[in-house]
Amino acid sequence: MSSVPGGAGNGETADRVAAAAGELYGADPQEFMDRRKALSTAARDVGDADAARQIAALRKPTRAAWVVNTLTRADPGASDLLASMAASLRAAQLAKDGRRLRELSAERGSLIDALTGQALTAAGVPDAPSGLRDEVSETLTAALADPEVAAALATGTLTRAAQWAGFGLALPEPADDAAAADRAAAQVARLDEARRRRERRGVAAGDGQRREAEAASRRQAADDRRRQRQEEDETRRAEEAAQAAARRRQIFEDAEREAASAATVAMDAVAAEDRLEREVHDLEDRITQIRAELADARLRARRAEAAERKARQTLARLPRPEE
Repeated sequence: MSSVPGGAGNGETADRVAAAAGELYGADPQEFMDRRKALSTAARDVGDADAARQIAALRKPTRAAWVVNTLTRADPGASDLLASMAASLRAAQLAKDGRRLRELSAERGSLIDALTGQALTAAGVPDAPSGLRDEVSETLTAALADPEVAAALATGTLTRAAQWAGFGLALPEPADDAAAADRAAAQVARLDEARRRRERRGVAAGDGQRREAEAASRRQAADDRRRQRQEEDETRRAEEAAQAAARRRQIFEDAEREAASAATVAMDAVAAEDRLEREVHDLEDRITQIRAELADARLRARRAEAAERKARQTLARLPRPEE
């Protein structure tokens, strides 16, 4: 969990790397890769090869690390609060003060919860998924015990989430417990004094903080309006897509009905054709039969006519009988 790589060049190189790190770790992670390449190229273009190499080596932060970095930039005093809590815990642990440790443990939980919420709000994800929230909380907890994590947090250059896998706090290795307790107590006193100075400055800076809060509120409101417009656009597009899909379904159903109706008409037409064809065949058979009967009738008629002529001729040759 390292911070900015140490510069081996002159002060200008170190300043250039620090400025690049401040920009990269304070920006959207989605822009990190492109911006890092641009900053490294810019350093190389001005002849600072060391800075270019160090900038190119800066690691892209994970989502959780970026959220914690955002907290450091939004509230620089957050790392001091964690450092003060860590020093108090170390002092109580060295003094084997169980009651004080229990008190501080409860305060630590409240502090971590508050800073976690503050970090997520500053990053614009107050309703973050539980996985991201847990990673942010665990990283802040690790900063209490791991000096390397605390240093990266203080500079806003965390690159990944952290977890403290040990037990208790990472205590120094003193020559004797009394000396370590004295140093821890002195550190607590220094941090308390620093906190009081910040509080005194805070009275004078109240107006500025209020203006900053108002500006942040306006930015948040603008972001909310933008998200609302995006949601409305997405809803409208979804409704239009649903309406288009409904129209396509209606057209398809109408086509299905027309196809079914046409199929019924076609079947009726085929049935009528079959019926009429059978009737034609029956009529043709009847005509053939009638023609045969007609021919037979004509033959009988001719024979009858011939017999009639023959009978008349015979009658004509016979003498008429006397009366």
